[in-house]
Amino acid sequence: MIPTFTSLTSSKMDSEHSDTSTLLNSTKSATALKEAISITNRHKRRDNSKAVLAIANNYITCFACASLCKYIERKYTGVPFTWWTAYIIAILIIASRLRAFENLVHEASHNNLFTVARFHDRLEFLFSFPVFRVLRIYRTQHIDHHKYIGDPILDADITRMMHYGLVSDKPLDARKLYWLVYGLPFTGWLHYEYIVTTFAEFWTTPTSYPSKILYWFTVLAAVHFYNIWGAFFYYFVVPWILILPITRWWAEMSEHLGLNMTDHFGNSRTNDGFWQRWWINPLNDGLHAAHHLNSQIPFHRLRDAHNDLMRNSEEYRSKNIFSHGLRETFHQILTHPTIIRSKDVQ
Repeated sequence: MIPTFTSLTSSKMDSEHSDTSTLLNSTKSATALKEAISITNRHKRRDNSKAVLAIANNYITCFACASLCKYIERKYTGVPFTWWTAYIIAILIIASRLRAFENLVHEASHNNLFTVARFHDRLEFLFSFPVFRVLRIYRTQHIDHHKYIGDPILDADITRMMHYGLVSDKPLDARKLYWLVYGLPFTGWLHYEYIVTTFAEFWTTPTSYPSKILYWFTVLAAVHFYNIWGAFFYYFVVPWILILPITRWWAEMSEHLGLNMTDHFGNSRTNDGFWQRWWINPLNDGLHAAHHLNSQIPFHRLRDAHNDLMRNSEEYRSKNIFSHGLRETFHQILTHPTIIRSKDVQ
């Protein structure tokens, strides 16, 4: 059939209309992003005192939990389950503070802790070394995550999720997701993976020598001098190697899975439930949508930035994905595809 002049004209008009709509949507999105960035720029002020308090709080909380358990052990000797109950609560709290140390490393990678940028590298022993992180290595990897978010090759975070089969343009199999959420973390695999990657990298990379050696030599020398190897094992090693890898895994899963990672808005989840704030995503790490809009907002200003965006940015408010608990997060991952920059996702 030979197309008529009318049909050709109509086809051309439809094409032009489609191009115009695309251009208008692109312009609207760019304007919304510019406005949102402008809003978040009000909250970029660093504060040395809040950074120091956050670091000190982690140390004080860990020592307080250990001291309280030792007191209960002496005071209530012979009372069934008393010490074990206190101990389980204590190591859960200590693990949350170790996770907070990791979040401080994250903050430092964006130079968000201190007002002077060079302080982050010079003081890394205070917050990075306790959880076996080297700031410069972490910074390089993490900045790429922000720069290439959703890229199946250049975004190491999404590459790892793809390795475990958590990224798909089709609905995830419920049994597989439940295994990865509730089964795999308790097999010891994530703990082994951590030891042979992050922990091994801490010791083998030449970066931050000799300061990391001096730090851990000092810590272990003090433990030996005061003969508190038992306390060191129960109140540091156990929460660090048994609990922290699990909470880290759940936190990593919660950030971007089940979302559209190709857009500036809605590429990150806001995890804002009680357990998320306190245990999985301390120091406002759960306010990930606001963080990915502007990574220069320090942790103590993220709440204000998020609230400001919710009031004044329609795009942020309408596209932000909220979760108020881990089960809600995992349900969202199960029922929504993860859209990344490549379409060739198996």
